[in-house]
Amino acid sequence: MSEAAVRIEPLTKADVAPAVELAVRVLRVKPGDRAEQFTADISGQRRRMFVAKVSSQVVAYGRILQLAADEAGPGTPGGYYLSGVLVDPAWRGQGIATALTVARLRWAFTRADEVFYVTGADNTASLRLHAAVGFREIKRFASERSAVGVDVLSQLPLDVTKLADLARFPP
Repeated sequence: MSEAAVRIEPLTKADVAPAVELAVRVLRVKPGDRAEQFTADISGQRRRMFVAKVSSQVVAYGRILQLAADEAGPGTPGGYYLSGVLVDPAWRGQGIATALTVARLRWAFTRADEVFYVTGADNTASLRLHAAVGFREIKRFASERSAVGVDVLSQLPLDVTKLADLARFPP
């Protein structure tokens, strides 16, 4: 990723509409209540959204939110969960998802001593990305969200080593 070209920053009100448009275009979904959800990420104490911008254009986003026990899936613990990384296909493969993940982890580790994430067992790109920053699988469970019917719960506990590892990624 070219540091000069891509900036990672917290979502602002001006970014909400472009982030919704990105979701509609790439995921081929209706906007629904995404604008309301994303707007709540701006000031929410238990949630945050970060965007990746190139020349002020939103090309990716990633969210983190605090969930109650079982909210991410059956038997999942309460805590902060990484959620919803989306990178415009034209910008994939340039480290943007990793940069968004690191930004969200830095934010979460000021509030909690561990972070979780759930993805489908068939989402190998996500599993590799999160393993590269230190996440470890702790559980698999049946899920209707995954094409293979199985989701993976992974955890990254806060420790000095993990903070040092995150330091290798530019802010």
